[in-house]
Amino acid sequence: QYLEWTVPHKHPDSRGNRRYFTITSSPTEQEIKLGVRIGPARSSSFKQTLLAMQPGSVVWAAQLGGEFTLPKDQHKKIVCIAGGIGITPFRSMAQHLIDTGAHRNITLFYASATPGGFSYCQILDQAAAHGIQTKYVITGSNIPDGWSGMTGFLTAEAITANVPDAVHATYYLSGPGSMVSNYKKMLREMKVPARNIKTDYFPGF
Repeated sequence: QYLEWTVPHKHPDSRGNRRYFTITSSPTEQEIKLGVRIGPARSSSFKQTLLAMQPGSVVWAAQLGGEFTLPKDQHKKIVCIAGGIGITPFRSMAQHLIDTGAHRNITLFYASATPGGFSYCQILDQAAAHGIQTKYVITGSNIPDGWSGMTGFLTAEAITANVPDAVHATYYLSGPGSMVSNYKKMLREMKVPARNIKTDYFPGF
């Protein structure tokens, strides 16, 4: 799920002082956590203010929403596809499984343009004992020596090779809007029913 976050600050840029962020923490955790990626280009005034905050600073949160949550049926086969910072909702799910001792049948394809772009790897590794099989995918050309994960863009053939009876799984897509749209189209071409595709996209901020 997500909240609308308001960070008050003087002289906000054209992007303003409000953003929507997925809640990265699990309901089992006492702190509300966010995952924010800062690129090499100039950050927005929102991010600069967020990073400069000290204990006691005020942030406003409102408009809790979103249905990007695990199904109640614990026996459903699930395939998650995350691109970049789109891993944040899956971090929440993984931590929840670890903390509650639950088990799910989940295959997670986690794509990043660079080897250093993967986050929360330790939690994802721990979640393997709870049914989450993480497939790391480097989409760029910088492949480190000894890399044993997947490379290149995720294709329908790669999904079916790693997920038995893939057409009957429930899919969760999270990442940049264009990525989510492209993978949704690919899944529909694979004959995955629209009702079995859940999406969560991240606009630029």
